Amino acid sequence: MPRRGRHRTRLPLRLLAAVAALLVGGTAVVLGGSALAKDNGGSGGGSSILSALTGGKSDGDSKDSKGSDSGDSDDSGSGDSQDGSGDSDSKDGSKDSDSGESDGSEKSKDGGTGHDGDGKDDGGQDQSPDEAKKSGDQKKDDQDKQAKGEKKVEFPGRDKIRAAGADRYVDIADVPKNDNIGEGGVFSKGSYSVDCGVSDHNNSDNYMAAPGKRNGAQHTHDYVGNTSTNGNSTDESLEAAGTSCRNGDKSTFFWPVLRDLNGVGDDVGRDGGSLDGNVGRILTPLSARLTFRGHGDSDVTPLPQHLMNIMGNAKAKVQDGKNANAKYTCTGHTDQITDKYPICPTGTNLVRVLDYPSCWDGQNLESKDLRSHMAFPDERGNCGDGFVPVPALRIVLTYDQPAGRAFSIDSFPDNQHDPSTDHSDYENLASKEQNQAGADCINSGRNCSNV
Repeated sequence: MPRRGRHRTRLPLRLLAAVAALLVGGTAVVLGGSALAKDNGGSGGGSSILSALTGGKSDGDSKDSKGSDSGDSDDSGSGDSQDGSGDSDSKDGSKDSDSGESDGSEKSKDGGTGHDGDGKDDGGQDQSPDEAKKSGDQKKDDQDKQAKGEKKVEFPGRDKIRAAGADRYVDIADVPKNDNIGEGGVFSKGSYSVDCGVSDHNNSDNYMAAPGKRNGAQHTHDYVGNTSTNGNSTDESLEAAGTSCRNGDKSTFFWPVLRDLNGVGDDVGRDGGSLDGNVGRILTPLSARLTFRGHGDSDVTPLPQHLMNIMGNAKAKVQDGKNANAKYTCTGHTDQITDKYPICPTGTNLVRVLDYPSCWDGQNLESKDLRSHMAFPDERGNCGDGFVPVPALRIVLTYDQPAGRAFSIDSFPDNQHDPSTDHSDYENLASKEQNQAGADCINSGRNCSNV
């Protein structure tokens, strides 16, 4: 049975820790009972201590604790796991308490990381999602403000807003023929595609990397599939919502919008819009092709329900290109792929290619860093030891491209619209029957649609 990753057991663990602490210190609690009662005016001092140890009626017990990856309103909205101290409502708490383990297979929605406020596990290694990591400058700014008794910046990086440099664009004629770059994109056997339209709604949230945080992405996402996806989404809310997919698949797919920099957006003066450096008219894709493909020498295993999968890195510019997987081209030039913005000839369209990892660890539906449970196959499309092949999702978006360099994708402010930051997120909510039918299409070498 696939296991939930990071979003489940934070509150139960606190309760266990509290009970253990009370048992170990039982004598002290008993002997100090009268003193505690006196200190608290005789009004329940013991219960106050238990409340403090367990988080009591903490941020995580309220609906908007999921609304902040920091768990408090002071740090909401950046997607940077600034505190990560709050716990949120469990999506399906009963699933994760079975094992009682805390090994990254629990899904405790705590600042999108499931660990302490710095996104670090007990080993001190930062395992938070790339989008939830802070730059060194941002951490130093937080420390300086804390020393002065000031609040941390709610939406960091706004002092570094600027447009993509001219060197981040390239004439497609200057891109050598290469057929593919980066990770993924090596396919075999059959496929199945899902028609979910080109754009259902927009917001600047990211419930995976910054659960519950308003403006958690600090850039606007385009969504297809599930019609309800926002920063407060849960398995339950997604399952109860509608979908733009023709086959009734309630999966959610999203990526940063592309903008015409000569136009004016309707989010001027708003978070996620011009306040975060994202300006211009949002371009609706001409097409959005969502295709799952086979790869390598082995049959694929059907995708498990509620598998979370991400590709690319929205903070690739400030993280030295880590996990970047941006791919751009132009129609008529699809054997020339680049990680820069291509300037396409008249009569052709801009193309974005979003290739997802397709090797699953066979156990976890997600992980603390949103990546470890998935991996890309090798250059022949085969998965490494400990991973099983699942259908490889490739999203291909086409746009009418503004002339010259008057376009860019949305980004975090300090990532300055760098094309390397292109990324996409996906949670599988297709039915078991649909997942099986899709895998059957691939393994039998057929090309199916809207299974």
